Amino acid sequence: MVSFDVDGTIFRKAALTQASRSLGIGEKWDSLEEMFLHQRINKRELLTSQYKLLQGMKLTDILQAVSKVEVIKNVRETVEKLQGHRIRVVLLTDNPDFLCGYLIERFGFEGYVGSKVGIKDGIITSEIEPLPDKRLGLRKYAAWTGIPLSRCAHVGDWINDVPVFRVVRYSVALNAQTEKVKASASHHIETDDLLDVYRHLQSTN
Repeated sequence: MVSFDVDGTIFRKAALTQASRSLGIGEKWDSLEEMFLHQRINKRELLTSQYKLLQGMKLTDILQAVSKVEVIKNVRETVEKLQGHRIRVVLLTDNPDFLCGYLIERFGFEGYVGSKVGIKDGIITSEIEPLPDKRLGLRKYAAWTGIPLSRCAHVGDWINDVPVFRVVRYSVALNAQTEKVKASASHHIETDDLLDVYRHLQSTN
């Protein structure tokens, strides 16, 4: 199984952070991010508070804003090539499940591990179950699918991918901005084409 992070990996920038600008909640979204960076709130509180800002909005409006965020090249092609080797290709993110659903529909991923955000009649509700620790999410998913972590690879770019890098068999830091992330991964790549990740994974077999 190969799991891909979402923000900074599939989307070139944080999708909901970008979308928050056109949805009119950019300032509140950013101030929560600042509080987290200054350790005034933890990751769980950050995610819960940010997703609460979406409450009452139409899912179609949010996805319309998300669809304008740039994605890395050749996502579907990479997914299909990996699937051609009978590898399960999934998303692993702290983003909401509805964002994962959008990417599954657009690019053909087979599943996801993410935060849960309620939707009723196309409107975001207050039901939120954040996933602050992606490693725990992956452990549960791997147990559910029967695929051991020793047969998993993860592709990501940020500090919250580091715990995942440590438990999977192989890891790729993609366009990582910090040395800690690069150093924690089995390999790091700078590219605007996801097929380069596929080619690298092929070469390691």
